[in-house]
Amino acid sequence: MSNSENQPFALTKKLDHIAFIMDGNGRWAQNRKLVRSQGHKAGVDNVKTISDICFKRYGIKVVSLYVFSTENWNRPDKEIKYLFKLLKEFFKTNLKQFLDDGTKILVSGDLEDSRIPDDIKETILDSIEKTKDCKNYIFNVLFNYGGRRELTYAAKKIASEVKEGKLNIDSIDENTVKSHLYSPQLPDVDLLVRTSGEKRISNCLLWELAYAEFSFPQPYWPAFTPEDLEEVLKDYCNRNRRYGGLKNE
Repeated sequence: MSNSENQPFALTKKLDHIAFIMDGNGRWAQNRKLVRSQGHKAGVDNVKTISDICFKRYGIKVVSLYVFSTENWNRPDKEIKYLFKLLKEFFKTNLKQFLDDGTKILVSGDLEDSRIPDDIKETILDSIEKTKDCKNYIFNVLFNYGGRRELTYAAKKIASEVKEGKLNIDSIDENTVKSHLYSPQLPDVDLLVRTSGEKRISNCLLWELAYAEFSFPQPYWPAFTPEDLEEVLKDYCNRNRRYGGLKNE
């Protein structure tokens, strides 16, 4: 019997923010002789399972999920439309549960992009608005997101404020940059998990990952189980986080 069925593993190290690069949907489908869309559907079905366990079993306050990157526009139009359809259905299906659980929905990314269909924008903005006063958890979706684009966005906002005389250039520091990111209210990421065993961050949360721990479990995202998550968290708790110094956290 696993720990999750008997005495659930409890975190012994601070973990306020966990981020997931949900990699491997297409390969999961291919290995089962399914079409890619079935892999994406299975991946979306696993999102609520894993995020709920992070929130309710382990008490993690913030979960970020890399859903659609700025580079994903290079995929076939048919695949993009299906991904958007899944995203819209996910928000509409789960909104009531998010509200009941006190989970605030954030969407980090460039929502002004004209390529995003109006109905998708409306669904996203409606979900953000309806959950804005929720205080228990934060479910952060990285949509039309790129780490370099986020930093460029922040730089432009800061430059504009300097130009308008609202900000003194000599007062700019790290807090200034953070306050101009897409979702400045988020704490830094403590742990980044990329499924499928690939060992790269793919332009994800470049600023927020400055002192994060990384984990690269082998299962593809649709096959990533609560037991896999537990193993990742156990490994994280056994690490010595130094933050560039000699002391433990």
